[in-house]
Amino acid sequence: MFLALWYYLHGYVMITVSGFSVERFVNMATFRGIYLWNIQPKGSSIQMNVSSKGYSLLKECAEKTGCQYHIVRRCGLPALIRKYKKRKILAFGILFFVAALYTLSSFVWTIEVEGNERIAKEDILTACENIGMSAGKLKWNMHTDEVTQKLLETFPDISWVSVSIKGTNALVKIVEAIPQPEMIDKITPSNLIAKKDSVIQSITTEAGTPIVQSGDVVKKGALLISGEVIIAAGEEAEVGREYIHARGTILGKVWYTLEESVPLQYTEKMYTGEEKKDKSIMIGNTILNVIQPNMEDSTYDKEKTSVNQFAIGDFKLPVAYIQETYKVYETIQKQRTEEQAKKELENRLKQKAEEIAEGEIENIDIIYKIEENNVIATATITVVEEISEEQKREENTAYENKEEL
Repeated sequence: MFLALWYYLHGYVMITVSGFSVERFVNMATFRGIYLWNIQPKGSSIQMNVSSKGYSLLKECAEKTGCQYHIVRRCGLPALIRKYKKRKILAFGILFFVAALYTLSSFVWTIEVEGNERIAKEDILTACENIGMSAGKLKWNMHTDEVTQKLLETFPDISWVSVSIKGTNALVKIVEAIPQPEMIDKITPSNLIAKKDSVIQSITTEAGTPIVQSGDVVKKGALLISGEVIIAAGEEAEVGREYIHARGTILGKVWYTLEESVPLQYTEKMYTGEEKKDKSIMIGNTILNVIQPNMEDSTYDKEKTSVNQFAIGDFKLPVAYIQETYKVYETIQKQRTEEQAKKELENRLKQKAEEIAEGEIENIDIIYKIEENNVIATATITVVEEISEEQKREENTAYENKEEL
C-alpha cells in the first residue's frame, strides 16, 4: 500500500520487454536493485511496471541480454501533471474539486436517529444541537462520549445510547427503557365520585360503602362509593370507622349532543391531468430555484416532494436536489339532494360519536332541519360508560374509633 502510493507520487513507467532472454533481463534488473512489479506475460513479450529512476538503468540490462523494451505509458502524479500542464483551468478545477471535497468531508452534514419509538426524533435532534452536535459542524469538534452522556441525562426514558460518525453522517442509536407498569394505589384512603352527569345503570363495589344504586340520577362530583366503612360489634353497635381506598365499577348512562351541517350546493375539485414540477437545489439551508413553474393563474395541490441528497460513498454532501409536484385542478359547482346530505351528516355524526364515546353507544337520535342552503343535523348520543373517578380524602387517618368521632 505504502509502496504503491510512493511510486504513484514519484511516477512510474509501464513497459514491455521482448527478446530471447526476457527472464535473464528480469533477473539482472532485480540483481541491480531495480524494483519491478505487476509482471505479466503478453504473448511473446512481458509487461511490467518500473519506477522512473529504475527505467533509466534498464539500458545496460537490455544490451547484455539482447532484449528490447519500450514504453507503453507513463503513470503516476508527475505524468498527470504533465498531461494537464497545458490545461491549467481544468487542472485548477480538479484541484479545487478535490480540496472542496476534502473540506466538505470534514463536516457532519446529516444526523440520523434510530431506535426511538416514544421519544420524538425532533426532541432528540434539538437536544443534540443544544449539546453541540448539529449539521454543519466540524467532526473533530464533536465529542461523541459527551453527547452520549448528555443524552442519557436529558432523557430518563433512554437506557442506552450510541453516537458514531461515519463519513459526513452522524448516527444516534438509542434503546428506550421499558416503561414501568402503572402502580395501582390500593392503600391511600379515597372515595369514588361522578366525573359527569349521568343516570346510574349498575354499580359493583369491590371496597368501600356504596352510596347510590341503579336508576339514581347523579350530578358531576356526586359521591358514588365512600371509602368510609363503619365497624360494628353487633347489629346496631358502632365501635369505629375505617377509611380505606374505595374501589368499584359504576356504569352510567350519559348523553352527548353533536351538531353538523353540509351545504346543498358546493364546489368540488376536478383535476385536469396537468402536472407541473418545481425543481430546486438546496445547499446547506439555502434553497436555489432551478425551474420554478408559473402557478399564478392555476389552482393546484402539492402532491409530493422528493429530496435526493448527493453523496460519494459514505460522504453525504450538503447539497440536495428537491422536486415538488403540483397537480392542477378546476373547481366545479355541484348539487346534492336532501337525502344525500342527510346520509353524509349521519356518517359524520357516527364517526364523531365513536371518537368521543368512552363506552358503549346505546342510541343515536338525529333531528334534521334546513336553513337556506344548508342541512343541519343535531344528534343526541346515548352512551353507557364508566363514570367514576377517584377523590382522595383530606384526612390521612386510617382508623378512628367512635369516641374520637
